[in-house]
This record gives sequence, C-alpha cells and structure tokens, in this order.
Amino acid sequence: MDTMMVEPPTLLLAAPTVEATPRLGAGRSPLMAFVDSETERVLQQSSVLLGRCVITRGGINRAIEYLSEQRSPHLLIVDISGVDLPLSKMQMLADVCEPGTNVVALGDENDVGLYRDLVDAGVSDYIVKPLTRELLVRALAPKPNASDVGRASSKLAKIISFVGARGGVGTTTLATNLAWHLSHRQSRRVALVDLDLQQGDCGLLLNIPTTPGFRDALANPLRVDHILLDRIMTQIGERLFVLGSEEPMDDNIKFNASAIDTLFGVLRLQFHYIIVDLPRTFSPPYRRVLEISDRRVVVVDQTMRSMRDAVRMVKLFDQDEHSGRNMFVVNRMGEAGAHALSLKDLHGVLQVKPSALVPFLPNLVTPAAHHGLVAASRGGKFADAVTTLALEISGRAPRRKWWSWRAK
Repeated sequence: MDTMMVEPPTLLLAAPTVEATPRLGAGRSPLMAFVDSETERVLQQSSVLLGRCVITRGGINRAIEYLSEQRSPHLLIVDISGVDLPLSKMQMLADVCEPGTNVVALGDENDVGLYRDLVDAGVSDYIVKPLTRELLVRALAPKPNASDVGRASSKLAKIISFVGARGGVGTTTLATNLAWHLSHRQSRRVALVDLDLQQGDCGLLLNIPTTPGFRDALANPLRVDHILLDRIMTQIGERLFVLGSEEPMDDNIKFNASAIDTLFGVLRLQFHYIIVDLPRTFSPPYRRVLEISDRRVVVVDQTMRSMRDAVRMVKLFDQDEHSGRNMFVVNRMGEAGAHALSLKDLHGVLQVKPSALVPFLPNLVTPAAHHGLVAASRGGKFADAVTTLALEISGRAPRRKWWSWRAK
C-alpha cells in the first residue's frame, strides 16, 4: 500500500515574553498550524506573537490525520483551500479534536455564506488568504463575546452519570466498561470519575491503584486546574483517565456542590466524555452531578424492588419526564429466572424502552472483576451490550478492526 510522505512539524520557540494562552494540561500544545509554505513563512515571521507554535505542511486532511493520534492544541490554524466539502471536513476535524480547541480556518474563497456556515459549524474565525501579520493579530485577539463565538470554542465533554436503582445491580461494572469502550473502541478521551471516595470500585475493576489527591481537590476547589488533575488522575492506555480515591471508612468526608461545578468545569475542557459512577446517596453534591449530566443512566435488574426505586429516582431528577436525559439499562438479564419481571412489565413500569439489555454472564464478569480484566474487551454478548449502550450515547460506531485491541 502506498504511503504519503509528509514533512515533519516545524517547532518555533519564541522568547518567553508574555504568556498568551491559559495554563493547559500536560502534553497539549498552545498552538498548531496546518498550512502551505506561504502561510508558514508568515507564521515564522510572527513567532513573537505566537509563542510556542508547531507548524506542519498540509491542510485540513493532514490535520485530521495527525490529530486523530495526537493531542489537540488550544488553538488550531488549518487551511481549507481547494477542499470540495469544507463543512464535511470540518465536522471530521471536530470529531478528532478535544474539547476546548479553538479553530481558525484559512481559505481562498471570499464568500460570506461560507464564512457563516463555518462559524455555525464551530470555527471561531475564517480568514481569506493570503494571511498577513495584521490579519493574524486580529484572529488571535480576544473576542468581546468569546463565549458566543463558534461552537468549537465552547465544545464541552458530555457528562454521563451512572446510578443504580438499588445496590448490587452492576452499576460500577457498566460505567467502567463503557468508559473503556469509548476510549479504546471509539478513540475518545474519557475521564472515569468514581465519586464513592470510600468504597468505589472503578480502580479495582481496572486493576490500578488510586492516586492521592482527589479528596483534597474536592475539599479545596479553588486549587483545581488542568495541572492538578493531570497529577492526580491515573492513565490507562492513551485515552482513559481515572479519578478516584480510597479514603478511610471511618472518615466523615464532606464537600459541597460548588466543588462539583469547579471540577467538572475543568474536566469538560479536556475530555470528550466524563463517565461518573455515583453512590446511592443523594446529598447536594451528588444531586448536582445529576443536574448537570447530559445523560443519566439508571441501572436496574428484573426485580420489583429495582423497578420501584427506579421510578422514585427519576422523580427525584426533575419534573420534565420528556427531557430525554434519563436512560435505563437492564443488567444481569436472566439472573432471576422464572421470577424475573418480563420486558413487557419493565416497559410498563418505566414508560420507556431500555437503552440496553445486558445478559447475566457470571462466568465472564465475575472472573474479570477478580483478575482486574475488562469484560468488554473479551467480545461476546456482554461486549455487544456495552457497544449498544455506547452507540446510544455517542452515535458513533466502533472503529474498524476492533479485534486487534486488547485490554490494558
């Protein structure tokens, strides 16, 4: 198969005069540019304005290829000249970029309609070439209404909260396996947050130690930033990061709802998905997580107790029964045998069709948990159910050749 030869990136290092970008997470470049030789020359001449900048020859196709494997910058300059379907390509670029990336597009068409379409698609600015120093200064200048400019600049991670209708229904197992699936099968950057600071099992299921600092971060939210989170999160593979703790059982752990807003405000700028495993304690901080979640996954089984508590739980969320944020997953299907509620009965009680049906597979799930393996990595019916849930949440199918991946 033919391979395309590309020139290596050019790294510009300017004198550290004024810090022009906010503090970023480790490994994330402040600025990248995928441009032609003429624009590269202008950027090199403007290195004092740009600070540290990585320049690569090529346009949006090269950017998509590169950023599908590497971390996204805070600011991305990309050339769309000669592209037949720029909006389609921009959507492909958005799919591989991390949240918090601002995009400035360069092109050769002086078209107001194109400009509006690009801004609506998420581009913060569109510049007609040739690029000049003056145009560059204007593009890099802070916008008076920066929060309203383009959806790319305000692209935030989706928060998916998991809560069990009752204890023992497998909530942590599903949350952990979904996080693994999104990161390993769909190549998304995922944060798995275990908010049960004393009895959480996410780290145990993944066979990783917890990194100290999560409790202190919640107790002192003013200290929370990208750098702190990089230090206290445990990384699995390239794209899965786990945040949890194992605090003494006799400690009285307290933190308020404002700490939740601060923590997730920082996380949403760094990840595509935040999977939250919630304890069944509806104090204000945990209620706040449910309030800000994009999707709330309620895990149930085929028992009447589970159905009763699921209905009560949904009433606790909000008054809007048609918000579409509440999802139900029936786990351990078949465990109760002849005494289990039928799917027809479940549908009648919940008034909504379950998003996924997960079979009872004790010979797979239990040994996997004991040995710190990811059940979804083994294939079969359990992995199929997790894939169905992931598709419902993300709308994305797994990448091809998924069988080549292995749990890490």
